[in-house]
Amino acid sequence: MSLALELATRAGALDFERFDPEAIKWAKQAMADMVGCALLGANTDTTTMAIEAGAFPPGNCLVLGRKMRLGKLEAAFVNGTSGHALDYDDTSKSLSGHPTVIIVPGLLALAEELGSTGRDFVDAYIVGVETATRMARGLNFYHYEKGWHPTATLGIFGAIAAAARLMRLSEKQMADALCIGASLACGVKANFGTPVKPMHAGLAARNGLFAALLAQEGFEASPTALEGKQGFLEVFNGAGNYNVDKMLDGWARPLDLLEPGISIKKYPCVYSVHGAIDAAIALQAAIKPADVESVMVRMHPRRMLPHVLNPATSALNAKFSLSYAVSRALVNGAVTLDHFEDEALHDPDVVRIMNLIQMKPLEDLSHDYGAEVTVTLKDGSTLTNFVAAPLGRGPEVPMPETMLAAKFLDCADRAVTRQSAQTVFEMLMALDTLPSMRDLTAEINAGTLK
Repeated sequence: MSLALELATRAGALDFERFDPEAIKWAKQAMADMVGCALLGANTDTTTMAIEAGAFPPGNCLVLGRKMRLGKLEAAFVNGTSGHALDYDDTSKSLSGHPTVIIVPGLLALAEELGSTGRDFVDAYIVGVETATRMARGLNFYHYEKGWHPTATLGIFGAIAAAARLMRLSEKQMADALCIGASLACGVKANFGTPVKPMHAGLAARNGLFAALLAQEGFEASPTALEGKQGFLEVFNGAGNYNVDKMLDGWARPLDLLEPGISIKKYPCVYSVHGAIDAAIALQAAIKPADVESVMVRMHPRRMLPHVLNPATSALNAKFSLSYAVSRALVNGAVTLDHFEDEALHDPDVVRIMNLIQMKPLEDLSHDYGAEVTVTLKDGSTLTNFVAAPLGRGPEVPMPETMLAAKFLDCADRAVTRQSAQTVFEMLMALDTLPSMRDLTAEINAGTLK
């Protein structure tokens, strides 16, 4: 049996009736978070440029946060791009990327077209997450460290499986779609800090849906496009740098949504720096910016990648700058959306401290998203704080639902009325009981401001 068919068989065997209620809860929280992020990103320059460059004809599928409907592929692309435009959407430890922003946009377009129930939507999402993350377990962290953007290059397979599930494709059709996806996967990390990164999400969402639609029409692919001599595994990772057994073993025992789980972002920037932000904020009340002599940040070496170590030179790449995020946390005791506006980069206190920051790897590698921040003051005294895992890091340190709701409303308020935002959040948190996903998109559309 080919690898694609093995994966499709396992995906097809997943049963909503057997899903742990906690996994269903996490699925709804992750999808609510992604919709909020897409509403926030709907009117950014990144999304606007993507729409204008595409010159897309009108269609029947909602563009979140805009009075606009496009064809399903185009809507998936735009909603994926806007959902990742501000790098505020959830992450997965297994994927080393952002799963929900790849999976939901295609599903939403399909669900509108099909009139799918919320239960079927949640079911398809969980299947998609499980497929993407199980594949990723056999490819990471080599795949991530090599320079691929797993959100797109691996997330696409979750988008494919989710769409295939909602469309009720056969295992053979899902396998073909996965193999088609091997030729549609793309995204390199060299483009982080530019509008291309969110475009990766849009392309993967669109291409995942496209692969499933092609397979539905009978479009076939090489059955060994994943594991063949010149297939996905060999080309993207290379011989000896992947493990197929890790992709196939342990499906839903437990679901990846539960272990290691989905992480919801508290701050609108790259997740690698969230532990350091939490540690810095805990120190902020005890210091004055003018008294800071030096700052040492220690993190897991896997978090200390080029795009994180770079200084902040624009509002967009500031989202990937450890020195900017920690400086802002030490100055303000918070890191908010407003801190990633162009004018915020020139705050003199932040600029001064940013230039005092040094970075070294943690000696204890057991905390992959942990961070230690040590501030040395001009009088020679030091203050140190260590955070093992940032708040929101999946089931380890879950974000309270009240905080998730506040984040959603803060994001959605920029695109829809407050009343609509509250109604939409409530619908998302009860998504598995929704009679039709068209009810959700109708509510979002009715409340959209422009």
